[in-house]
Amino acid sequence: MGLRMLNTWIRWLSVIFLVTSTHAQQLDNAIDPPPIVYKIQTGDTLTQLSKKYLRQPADLEAIRALNYLRSIDLLPTGELLKIPRQAAKQSPSQATVMSLSCAHMIRTGTPPKPLVVGSLLNEGAIIDIPAECHASLLLEDSSIIRLPSSAAIRLSVLRKNALETAPEVRLDLVRGRIELEVYKGRAQTTPFEVRTPLSVTGVRGTEFRVGYTSADQTGQLEVIGGIVKAMGVNDSQSNEITKGQGVPFDKSGKALPVEKLLNAPIFERAEVIQRTQGAYAIKLISRPQAHHYVVTGSKSANLLGERTSQILQTPEVITSKLSQEAAFYQVAAVSHTGLVGATREYGFCAVPSDTKSNRCKAVFETPLAEGAAITFALIRHVSGSTQELVSTKELQAHNGRFTLEGLPAGHYSWSMSYVTTQTIANASTDEPSRSKQSGSFDLIALTTTLP
Repeated sequence: MGLRMLNTWIRWLSVIFLVTSTHAQQLDNAIDPPPIVYKIQTGDTLTQLSKKYLRQPADLEAIRALNYLRSIDLLPTGELLKIPRQAAKQSPSQATVMSLSCAHMIRTGTPPKPLVVGSLLNEGAIIDIPAECHASLLLEDSSIIRLPSSAAIRLSVLRKNALETAPEVRLDLVRGRIELEVYKGRAQTTPFEVRTPLSVTGVRGTEFRVGYTSADQTGQLEVIGGIVKAMGVNDSQSNEITKGQGVPFDKSGKALPVEKLLNAPIFERAEVIQRTQGAYAIKLISRPQAHHYVVTGSKSANLLGERTSQILQTPEVITSKLSQEAAFYQVAAVSHTGLVGATREYGFCAVPSDTKSNRCKAVFETPLAEGAAITFALIRHVSGSTQELVSTKELQAHNGRFTLEGLPAGHYSWSMSYVTTQTIANASTDEPSRSKQSGSFDLIALTTTLP
């Protein structure tokens, strides 16, 4: 191993030790993992349950005491039995690399191996995303972890127990930001945590983002949907942060006042800036409270595959040459405390002015769906009514993508799911891994005189 790589691993181990050791007791006391809840079936006894689900018979007494049971052999059918999480049998779970966009090779593991779409990551894996690169991970329960440019995380806990279908998850965010879509069907008692050196966040089915900047030692939490329980490492109690809210954390590890997230800037107009090249300046209406804006560009409507990121002082996006295949941009306003507001997605396409058609194409990236049947729905929202343009369970991807053609301008929402082509090794269930995604975008058709 080269000296540079050795120094990198030493730095990583030092940072991970800081996250998992220095604040470990504070964080563990902050959000205690709830016990597993099992519904008692007819004929169940603790002795039988122990053989099937528990690590060792000695845990029977702890379960009897926790549930105030008089006997381990007479259990009331239909009642809920609390089982200490540490008593259940466990098996490894894995994360699948769902998308990857990077000009450089990313390596992970010991010994380091190249990270590619379809790679399987185990508990303890460290993922360090270089600048200008992007990746996303798919968990066994369909939860998605998005890793934008310069994010670095450790999959500190990624395992399943014999009584729950969703994996237990703990992510340590060492640097940058992560975006999470936690599967809404997860049991409320199955832990899903994100920790930084400043904060700990416990969630259920929700969509949220967590950020940590090591340079100025500040952190952010933004909730897009659902409810998140969070606290700074030096706070005495946690707070519930709801949809549309965010909370910054200062360098002392304390949560600052909860803020309402800024709304996304709205499209105003498009101006041609290089007619021969087909480039446009996309003008957006500014938000008075915004400090700056962030823009993520992608060729796909579901923002997978190759992506670009920009930080702008004014909400104006310069596009490259546009065609009938839409280019997509996700835009958001950022507050003075660093909270990234609600996002909005736009698709821009160019149609010749001498044709009657103003219809465009939209690409969706599905790198794990090759050969699988995709369940897909596309709805167009017009003047308070909806029009379902696509509804199918048999859509097929080719080369990891599919294209929808003939789309008129308008506001769209979409959803899709498919069984992934990757098999989760050592999974404790025979159920296949399934990817579920949804989103929305505004499709805007611009006329051009180019051939």
